[in-house]
Amino acid sequence: MGGTKRILVAMLALVLAIGLSAAICVAQQPAATGKSAPAKPEAKDRLMIKGKIGRMGSAQYYVQGEEPPGEYLIVNPNAKQLQGLMKRGKTVKVEGHTTVSADRIFIEKIDGKSYRGDAKSAVQ
Repeated sequence: MGGTKRILVAMLALVLAIGLSAAICVAQQPAATGKSAPAKPEAKDRLMIKGKIGRMGSAQYYVQGEEPPGEYLIVNPNAKQLQGLMKRGKTVKVEGHTTVSADRIFIEKIDGKSYRGDAKSAVQ
């Protein structure tokens, strides 16, 4: 009977230790708020592309990347500014972040200058 009692005491101690450990883990997690934080691009989603501005169709602009190579659809076009850059045909440095997929870019800067797209012409 003494051996059974020791086993029961050891099992009870183990269950209490596991419960205490779980309670500590839950206490260390941040409390949930009713609001979700605004989405902010992570460092891995950031892009810097050297390339030329192009246009496909009537309203879709893209960056024809030289570094890195590829076509990147601009989801926040500013038609007036992009049209001017496209006509000049010069290589620009575009900074931004990916959105839905890796081939779509939300531009934040062109050649180091802040860029803002037209709200009415945003690509979905």
